[in-house]
Amino acid sequence: MNLFERLLHRRLCNEQPVDGGAAPAASEPAPTAGDNPTPAGAPAAKEGDTPQPGTEGDKPAGEKPADEKKPDGDKPAEKKEDDKPEGAPEKYEFQTAEGVELDTEALKDFEPVARELNLSNEQAQKLVDAYPKILAGVQQRQAEAWQKQTEDWAAEVKADKEIGGDKLTGSLSKAQRAFDSFSTPELKEYLNTTGLGNHPGLVKMFVKIGSAMSEDGMVTGNNAGQRSAAEVLYGN
Repeated sequence: MNLFERLLHRRLCNEQPVDGGAAPAASEPAPTAGDNPTPAGAPAAKEGDTPQPGTEGDKPAGEKPADEKKPDGDKPAEKKEDDKPEGAPEKYEFQTAEGVELDTEALKDFEPVARELNLSNEQAQKLVDAYPKILAGVQQRQAEAWQKQTEDWAAEVKADKEIGGDKLTGSLSKAQRAFDSFSTPELKEYLNTTGLGNHPGLVKMFVKIGSAMSEDGMVTGNNAGQRSAAEVLYGN
């Protein structure tokens, strides 16, 4: 092999890559380590370009921070101690139906409550109008309860082993005799009206007085051997 053939053979060996690919042209420099070439097909970045807003980590434009303080104008007005309720008038004025009188003592207790609840005069008037009906209902229920109580007392007297049963007629005769002797017309009316005359304890007391009157006799003087009214009523 002559000198020319040796030079040609060396040139071919140097330009042929190991993997069999095409060797780079002698005029193009081979890429060095650390270069970051732009991928094929990707647009090249222009000089002076800046990141666009709205990317991850950026806050939307116009959004206020959560901890931003509200302006003083948004605070609710503080209520002063001397502020008067809007609904309650300076003075309540109530009207009543013809023939109905206001309970002045009850109104003294009602007006402060109505003012505390901030009731207008119209609202408070409705409660005033309802008061007589409520009171009448309460009184009716009380009367019915008392009527039942007096009836229960009468039933208890009739069933009493000492003065009731077969002895009832004689016991009531004795009680009537004592009652007529010691009571007054006012007391009779009161006991009959209220129903207290049916109380078992009162009936038994008058039965004992009537029995003492029929057995020993009774005078209002100091005759020997005879009992006075005080002795019959209260004992020795």
